[in-house]
Amino acid sequence: MASLKDIKRHISAVKQTQKLTRAMNMVAASKLRSTQNRAELFRNYADEHERLIQEIAKRSQLEACSLLKTVTSSKKALILAITSDRGLCGSFNSNIFSSLDRALVTLLQRGLDPELFLVGRKGRDYYQRRRVTIHKSLVGELGSFDYLMAKTIAEELIDDFTAGRYQEIWLVYTRFQSLTRLVVEFDRFLPLAQAISEKAPRTSESLDYLVEPQAQTLMERLIPRSLAIFIFRALLESVTSENAARMQAMDNASKSCKDIIENLTMAYNKARQAAVTSELLDIVNGAEALKG
Repeated sequence: MASLKDIKRHISAVKQTQKLTRAMNMVAASKLRSTQNRAELFRNYADEHERLIQEIAKRSQLEACSLLKTVTSSKKALILAITSDRGLCGSFNSNIFSSLDRALVTLLQRGLDPELFLVGRKGRDYYQRRRVTIHKSLVGELGSFDYLMAKTIAEELIDDFTAGRYQEIWLVYTRFQSLTRLVVEFDRFLPLAQAISEKAPRTSESLDYLVEPQAQTLMERLIPRSLAIFIFRALLESVTSENAARMQAMDNASKSCKDIIENLTMAYNKARQAAVTSELLDIVNGAEALKG
């Protein structure tokens, strides 16, 4: 049985851990409020822009733009996966890795050679230890990302696709729905013709637009912007989900620390009572021996 001094030292250490988890919970909650507000405001703009692309795509020849048609000369596929730079966020990253592993197997079964474009240190560290080709990795950028970063990534992916290096490009990220519901999304990025058909609304209602200049010309200008918006939205959703997961993880850790402290306190009281009882027995036995 542990001594009273050891138990007291253990209680002190757990209390320090509890202070740390509470502080991290407060920091994550503050960041969550900021990123959640940005994500919700941008979500409306991104949805409207996506709807506009779908409407204009109906009026243009989908095969005319290089970003819309499928590349058949390449047998490679690229997955842009957004993870976190830091840990202590529960199952946030493990859920992404689980979905991403299944996606890699699916692409291999289709006869494609998958490569990864990883955003976040955790994703890079995880797949460096596995037999997966890493096309590129960005580490330490999620703390201060902006639209320019999303635009740069989009331009790089567009250049790789138009050069015929990849037949398909996919995007994996975590979409924030609520504090208790974070959904890992696996969306087609390029070719855009299939992505548009997969996301097209099922209703037949459609607004009648007067498109100037030609729809094809307008699509060639709007598509790069649309892809950058898609990536920026994914970054916002992913960072918001990460902060929500970290806040929940630190809250659970604080509650676990409280339970551990209560159990250790009970063990300390029992050990102290046992020590007092033992000392009283020694005194009583000594007194009886002196009488004897």
